[in-house]
Parts: sequence; C-alpha cells; structure tokens
Amino acid sequence: MGDAARPGSTYFVPGVRIMKLGELRAGREEGEELTELNPDILRVDVTRVNTGSCQYCITLNNWFDTLPADRRAGFGQRELLRGAQPLWPRFKYNDFSVLNFGTRLRIDMRYFPDPIDGLSETDKAAQRWVPMIAGPITDMRFTFASGEGAQLTVCGEDDLRMLKQKNRKKVDYWGVNEHDVIIDVLRRVCPKPPTSPPQPSVCAAPDPSCTGFPLPLSEPRIPWPNFVTGPARALAERHEEGQSFLEYLTKFAERFDFEVFIEFADLNDPASGLTFHFEPARSRLPPDRTIRDIYILERGKNLIDFTPTFKVLDQCTCVVVKGKHRVRTRPKLVDGIATPEVLNDELHRDEARGDPPLVPGPEIRRRIYGDNPCIANNTTNIDEERAEVMAEAQLRKQAREFLTIDGLTIGLPRLRPGFHAEIRGMRPPFDGFYYVTKTIHTYGGDGLRTKFTGRRPGMPMPPYGEV
Repeated sequence: MGDAARPGSTYFVPGVRIMKLGELRAGREEGEELTELNPDILRVDVTRVNTGSCQYCITLNNWFDTLPADRRAGFGQRELLRGAQPLWPRFKYNDFSVLNFGTRLRIDMRYFPDPIDGLSETDKAAQRWVPMIAGPITDMRFTFASGEGAQLTVCGEDDLRMLKQKNRKKVDYWGVNEHDVIIDVLRRVCPKPPTSPPQPSVCAAPDPSCTGFPLPLSEPRIPWPNFVTGPARALAERHEEGQSFLEYLTKFAERFDFEVFIEFADLNDPASGLTFHFEPARSRLPPDRTIRDIYILERGKNLIDFTPTFKVLDQCTCVVVKGKHRVRTRPKLVDGIATPEVLNDELHRDEARGDPPLVPGPEIRRRIYGDNPCIANNTTNIDEERAEVMAEAQLRKQAREFLTIDGLTIGLPRLRPGFHAEIRGMRPPFDGFYYVTKTIHTYGGDGLRTKFTGRRPGMPMPPYGEV
C-alpha cells in the first residue's frame, strides 16, 4: 500500500463535508460546518454542467439514534421528552431546525491525506478540500420505510437558481447593445421576496425592492464579438413578463455560443467565494497546461468505464443564416455563412505525444455522404456580423454531437465541466482531449466516483498504421 507508483494506491478514504452559508454575496464565504450531519450522511450526489444550473442531493439517516442514557446526559435535547422517552419528534430532522428550505449549503469533497512521498499531481489535488457546489435547499423528501429505516434526501441547486425568478413586468430595450441588456437584466434581479405586490408597467424603471444579482459579471477569457459591446442603434429586444431572468440570458447564450455558469474563484480554497460567468464557450480555449496532469484518465489506472458515440449522418457541412437587416431602412437581406474551418480552435491535440491532426466532423460527413448544408431563413434582428456569429454557433452546436463520450473514473473532485480531460490507453481514434460538459460526483457506499460526459467535434482519419 505504500507504493505511490501503483495506480490508485492513494485513493483510500473519501471525505465530504457540508458547510452552512449565509446569504449570497460577492467575496469570501467561510461558512460553518454542520458537523452533526457527518454520522448521518449516506450518499451525496453533485451534478455539474458546463452551462446552466448545477444540482446536489444529500441523503441522510433520519433516525434519532441516541440512547436513553445519552439523553439523560443532555444529548438530543431537540426532542420533546416525557420522562426518559422521546415524545416528538421521533426523528432527527423532521423539525427543520438543522436543514430548511432556502438554507444555503456548500459541499466540499476530498480524499483524506495519505502519507506517501512522490504523489502525482492528480493524487495531490485529490487530497485537498475542493468546493463542489454552493446553493439553497429547494426540495426535501422524507422516507419512512421498514426496509431502510427513516431517511431524508435534501436537494438543491447552485446560486444560479436566483436567476430563475420570473420577470414581473415587461421591459423593452431599444437601441441598446447586448452587453448593456445583460447588465440591466442582472440589475433587475430581486435576491429577496418583494415587499409589495408588483404594479403593471411597461417601463424599465427599477423596482425599489430589487437590489440586483449579488455577483458581478466576470471578465470573459475569450473576447466577446465586437457588436456585443458596440453601438446598436436599432437593436430591439424585449424581456417578457413571466420569462425568467435565466431564460432570457440563455437566449443570448444560445444565439452566440456562450456559456452561463457559476464557479468558485479558487478551487484550492473552498472559502474563496463564487464568480458569475457569461462568456463564449470554453471548449475553444486550449487545455490548461498548468493543471493538465489532474485530468489525464488512463485505461487500467483511473478510467473505469468509457463509452464513445459517433453521430455522422446529421452533421451540417455548412450553415447559412438569412434574414432582414435589423435596420428597417435597409430592405436588403443579409446572410452569414459558417464552414467547418471555424472548428479548428476546438480540435486540440497533444503534439508532444505524437497525436495526429483531427478532421472536423462536418468534413468527415462530407467525405462519406456528401454535402449537407443547413439553412436558417427568416431570421430576425440581425445584421451581417450577427448573422455570421449565429451561423457559426449553429455549426458548432451540430458538430459537437459528432463524437461524445461517457465515462466513469475514481472520484476526482477537480474533474468538472469547463475543462478538458485527456483520455489515454484507448488508442486512435479515441485518445486525446475532450471538453467535459457534465460530471456527477457521488459519495456513497462504494466510495467516491465521478461520471463524466465530454465532446470533441472531430477525429483523426484512418488508417492509423496499427497492426
């Protein structure tokens, strides 16, 4: 057991802790550990995605399992006693005194430190507390069954849930660029319930009970298109009444291939606080070389299951977006065209390992089945630049379905969406980098496990010269 070179030798005792946080705010959040939950934790699931809300579920033993002697000594005084017998509640968490709806929790995971020299970067990272998710409790399910006893399952979402509130009055935007629209949407979010019923209105005047989304917009790592922050004299947008803030932001994200998500400021520091991101898809960024070793998944070592899937026939070999110009005085039609060359910034490969070049999925489709152009007519509110970006976004969306993977590895808390994982030991065409889009981290009876989903919009073309 002391051989650090043996695969998996340091992954012995997984750990999880539940921290209680205050109201969402920018900056550090230390939190308070709910230590009384520790002996009752049966299972923890954290589901993270590259864009949108992330979720968690915590399953707890709900028996009040202190003995009469313990109660006489002063333990378990949340119970109402009649003599030495518990009268109410019979169960630990029924009275909502420890966990309640809206309580913000943070879940941290790690492996307990193993005193072995010469650990790999993967092993070292796995032995530090890693913040997994922070957000309010939204659902509770109580189970009182003879077969498994009394249990409580607490589920919640990350703090992006605040943006799922419904817009209480219609807001029209005239001559405002997308960046300013997004900033105003965040300004109109109400972190707390309104103090008075909303009054019908079509103006954009701020509601006095709304103080805005507490997290500022982070600087994007890939620059936004110029038109997003530039002048838009005739751009017309509307945030409809009853449409959630997140739905409205997601419309822009899908139109221009953006991701909207919340992440911790520093994965090495669980108390570092949260950051809000609305930025171009991170799959276009090259793999982070400073943490590359953390995301190498190898057959026979830490890669347990691996299932790749190809979808070739429905690939678009080019995308054309057509429509009327956003300026009504310009009656001409505009169009934007995207070809497979735009995918080159997502076809990452490890040249040091001798990985062959990757061919985009749409090009492979063209070589096998012929051309398959996709045309979107009657698109509104566009100009030449917007049409081109929208065409590119649609082509990328289709191409990312070309090669997708599902896998299972040992619990790796730092393996999460928004980064690239490197698959090794499967040989061509499967070895190489994949953008992680979803992870499910599970702490339970079989230890710590991580399921992951990834994508790559291309592959090396055969033959591979293997015998």
